[in-house]
Formats: sequence, C-alpha cells, structure tokens
Amino acid sequence: MLTTLALSMAVHAAPAQAFNYIRIGDVDGFGYVTGTTPCAGEPCWPFNSWNSSNNGSCSSFQLVNTLGDPVNVDGLDPLGGGDYLPNLDCSPQTRYDSDEFDLRTGFELGGPPYGGGTQVDGAVNLNSSGSGWTDVAVSGTGLGWFDCVVAPAPPHDYICGQGQAIFIFDFEVSSANPTQPLYVNVIFGDYDVDSASDLLRYTTSSGSVIDTTIATQDNSAGDDGLIQEATAVIPFADVFPNWGGGDKSGFLMVEFLMPDEPFVAFDYVELSIAPLIEPEGCCCYQDELGWHYLEMTETKCQNVGGSYAGDGVPCEDATPVVGACCIGQADGTVICIETAECDCDAQSGLFYPNASCSQVPCQEPDPVGCCCFMKPGSSYWLLSVMTQLDCVNVYGGYYAGDGTECEGDTSPIGACCLKDGVCIQTAECECDFQGGDFYPGLSCNDVPCGNNGEPGACCYIDVETGCYECVMTPNEEECLGLPKQYQFPSWQGANTSCTDSDITCCRPLGACCIDGDCAMMIAEACEQAGGTSWNGATLCADVSCPDCTGDVNGDGTVNILDLLLVIGNWAGCP
Repeated sequence: MLTTLALSMAVHAAPAQAFNYIRIGDVDGFGYVTGTTPCAGEPCWPFNSWNSSNNGSCSSFQLVNTLGDPVNVDGLDPLGGGDYLPNLDCSPQTRYDSDEFDLRTGFELGGPPYGGGTQVDGAVNLNSSGSGWTDVAVSGTGLGWFDCVVAPAPPHDYICGQGQAIFIFDFEVSSANPTQPLYVNVIFGDYDVDSASDLLRYTTSSGSVIDTTIATQDNSAGDDGLIQEATAVIPFADVFPNWGGGDKSGFLMVEFLMPDEPFVAFDYVELSIAPLIEPEGCCCYQDELGWHYLEMTETKCQNVGGSYAGDGVPCEDATPVVGACCIGQADGTVICIETAECDCDAQSGLFYPNASCSQVPCQEPDPVGCCCFMKPGSSYWLLSVMTQLDCVNVYGGYYAGDGTECEGDTSPIGACCLKDGVCIQTAECECDFQGGDFYPGLSCNDVPCGNNGEPGACCYIDVETGCYECVMTPNEEECLGLPKQYQFPSWQGANTSCTDSDITCCRPLGACCIDGDCAMMIAEACEQAGGTSWNGATLCADVSCPDCTGDVNGDGTVNILDLLLVIGNWAGCP
C-alpha cells in the first residue's frame, strides 16, 4: 500500500473536448491479442513464462482453457469478458506455478516506477501509473511465479510478493459533467487457485480511503481462468474534489484487495464516464408461474415489468412473500390488493405478509416524502421516497417532509459551514438539517468557514440576473471587495449566516431624481448615479423631479441657500 500521495504540479494544456476516460494499460487481450493465432502474428510459446518446456504441441499449438476449448469464446478480438486465460502447461487446471505469463511491452513498462502506459480521451495525463501490473501474471502474495524464484527480472520484479496491484489516476480535464458518477472499469482474469475478492479500495487526493465492491468471478466448473468485466461506481466529488472552485484536476488511487490471491491478471483499468457493464441488482417480477426474485440489470427488470431494488442489491430469497397490500388513492380512499411485497412497496402501499384482503383493515396509509440517508458501509448518500418513521428510525436519515419528491437518486456531497464556524464534509441534506451553508463539490479547505477568520453573510445584487443574493465571506473587507459582478455588497456582520432567518438581503426601492428624470432604484444605486432626493418606498408617479438650473445644492428647490452658495464662491472663473 502506498503511504504518500504525490500530485504533479506541472502546467499542461487542458483538452478542448469533454472528459470521457483515462485508461491505464491498453486493450490488447492481456497481450495474447485474439488468442486464436499463436505464433502467427501474435505472441508465441512460452509467452515469457518460466515454464518454457511447453511448446504448445499438447494442445495442437492452440490456446485452450482447462476443458480443452478455445480461449476466445465469442470469436471476437481481442480477448475480453467471457473469454478465458489459456492453460499454458496443458494440465487439468490452470495453475499459478506453471501458467504465469509476461506479455508486457515497452508501453506498459515505460514511465514511472509502476509503469506509465496511459491512454486518454478528453483528458491530459499528469503522473498516472500502474500499467506495469497489466498483461502479466500478478502475484501480490509471493506464492506465484514458482514462489517468486523465477519472477520477471528487475526493474519490474515488484509484481511478485510486493503487495496487491495499485493503479493511480492523476490527470486534468477542461470540462466534465459533475452531476454524474464516474466508473472504475477493469478487465481481469483469475486462475482459480483462490477466488478473487469483490472489494476495491480507492484513495482520494485528500487521503480518504473508501472500500467499495466490484463483480466477482463465477467459480463454477469450467470457469477456471474466466476473464471478467467489472465496474465500480465512484462519486464525482471523490475524483474532482474542488470542481466547484475551478480546479479541474482529477486524482484517484485504486487497489484491488486480493490478499489470498496468488495469481490474477489485468488487461487494463480505466476511469470513465460510462460503466463497462450495466450493473445488476435484485428484480422482483411476476410471470405465469408466480412471483420471483432474480438478479438482473435494471433495463431487463423493466422489460419484464418488475421492481428493481437498486444496483448491487442482492436477492436474499428466490420467491417474494405474498400478502395483502393497502394502497392509498388520489381521492383519499384506500384499496386492498393481494400481491407480492415488492409490488406493494413499488406502489407505496402498506403490506401485510401472508394475509388476504379479508383479514386486514386497510386504513389511510402513512404519508411519504423524500428521505436522504447514507448507504451503510459506503460514502454514498441516497435519496428515496418513504415514510418519516422508516427514514428516521430505520435508515437514520433526514426527512424532507410529507409529499416531497426526490431529485435524483443521490445527494450532492460538499463542504458544510456550521454556525459555530466548523466545516464538515457531508451531504447537502445533513448540512441543511444542521442549518449550515453548503458548498457542493468543494472540500473544507476551499470554503470560508470559521477556521478562516470571522466569516459572515454578505448581501449583493447579481448584475446578470438582478436578483438579491447572499454569499459567505471570511470578513467584512472581503465582502466589500467582491468583484464587479457582485454589485452593492452589504456586510451583515461577523458570524452571521446566509441561512439566518433575519437575513433576507432584500433592499427597498425608492424614487431617485437624476437630471430631472425619475427612476426606481436602491439608495446605493441612486447615490452612485449622482441622483438627488431618493425617497424610500415611494413611486416615481408620486415624485416631481424638476430640472432646476438654479438648484445649486440639489435639494429640489431654488431659494436663499442656493444664492448664498453663489455669493460665497464669487470670483473670476478659470
């Protein structure tokens, strides 16, 4: 595991197009390419393996899996998900002590100590690394490569007994969509000495370490060496923590947790805006045989008319519980149907398991609203419609109110300035619940909370919209020195907040006389324009603004006071 994170400080020209992906390694079928024509334009035996005695004659010079079938199952190139890593020694099983291979090229081996072979689309690579872990049999435990005795020679012998594979994405972009998540996509194969774990650990630029899940290999008969496509979901703010502050630098360190795995291989690992595979979750659906639970993609679940539980949510049973379901109607009445629990939940009904409608008294259901809660064991804050009781007592979440709808499935993450000046990194819903000021996509290092002076609310008028707005600034000086687009700033005092009930930022309009004409504006604007006789809360229709050339003092009348000013300045004009 790396102990420090080093970010490149070099200046690069950002790409013009929007970010699509940054890939460590390349798409070349683990170096075997198609796996169908060894030694005929593609790598040949012994594939840089220590087991050089095998020349392929035992498999008629073809690459086959442990069942003797071709490794390229779909016939498409290069080798990918659903295909197999080859059984190089023709034994009854692929083995970590005789089927290791090293098909890395200069692209994978060049660059930083862990290999800097990187491909980008809509990004500029800064200091990414990890390609040295691709197109090669990896042994983080030290049990592979014949117990590391015959592992690839320096400077890249770290693949044997030096910990698990680590991939670092260090890059910058010019534009991206901060409202969508990002995805870590990986193509990997596992020789079934031990099953690969489904855990992925990633580290952000701030040092936060988070564990999440990826798809695992199906270790059923004949799947020894199966190549997997896998995807893990990463919140946008974990890759671009300062996006709202104008910083377009992205960073993520990824480690695949396989502590007991003596042999796994990666074709490539990428960070992308699109998942490599559509994630699956539990689907509850009905057919002519009854109700069923089955894990499938959300699209497939919708096609069969089912209720989708969410990405990564497993099915605990094969058959849903059936019972009575009380469903509230738009006219205030309540009807009862006999259906599965999942179907009842989808209709926001009250479910009575293993009961008939004749056995339950359907009463008006409890109202529902949007609930914001943290998914257990993750950094995700989810949004879902439910009752207040379930939201608070079951999920420990924050209830937005009866009848409220959720805007999306997840809550934005950012910095939250509390009234006592303390900053916390949390979801918008928790920040609102605690009465804080929320800064989406920012970290606490980038916002003016109480640990940065005596912050307070600063009211201003947005010159583009003409609306009254409020922003938190570290002090009065920063408030009054806002850029020109923040017109007429007004400091509300130290330790005030834009969320305070007594701060509205609204300022009264009044009639302002300027050169004989009248216009409605705030007092500060009238003074700046050189106007006279500003009358708060007075309409121009009720004010006379005569053009008095003798009105020296500008009070709207010509009298002795104007004459005294003229006499006092009696002299020749320069």
